[in-house]
Amino acid sequence: MNNVLVITSNPEPASLTAAVGEALAAGARAAGAHAEVIDLHRIGFSPVYTAVDRNHYLGRAPMPGDVVPIQNRLAGADAIVLVFPVYWYTMPAMMKGFFDRVICRDFAYDAATGNPLALAGKTVRVIMLTGGSQQWYESDGIDAALRNQICAQTFKKYCGVNDVDLVYVDNVTMGGNDCDQRAAAALQLERIKSLGVTLA
Repeated sequence: MNNVLVITSNPEPASLTAAVGEALAAGARAAGAHAEVIDLHRIGFSPVYTAVDRNHYLGRAPMPGDVVPIQNRLAGADAIVLVFPVYWYTMPAMMKGFFDRVICRDFAYDAATGNPLALAGKTVRVIMLTGGSQQWYESDGIDAALRNQICAQTFKKYCGVNDVDLVYVDNVTMGGNDCDQRAAAALQLERIKSLGVTLA
């Protein structure tokens, strides 16, 4: 049985971000996988990179205790799915702090050799909720920048993850709740649920 770990970042508990994470997990479970959703806001994750993180990075201190349980869940997953809205053409601060503090030296890669560690060989999907269309992100070069930063450099180069891709939930209206917007969101959720099936 595959283990699918979904990590979401949105301060609103009833957000479309949360719904996307749950839809992905539901699709994976329907196909026989074990799927878990971690809401970074709900668990009170601190995205702030502190002196404790810095001392670990420099080899002067152990891994910060609050990130170890999350790292253990990542290590035990076959597929990892990150879900977040795009703010100013990149991830929100909470998710950036997750990258900075959790996907770090001596977990994601070896400080001495640079070799990949706990995430090597896993499957990663990064689901981004955007106000604009996927085509707009592609035509303006933003998609290429995000794919380079997140997929090529972070996950492939440092983490040894070759099966990594960006997935858009696009043309989203923040706080939108009229009938047309709800219908469009429902179609997006069905597509994401199908993605969960394939990841299982």
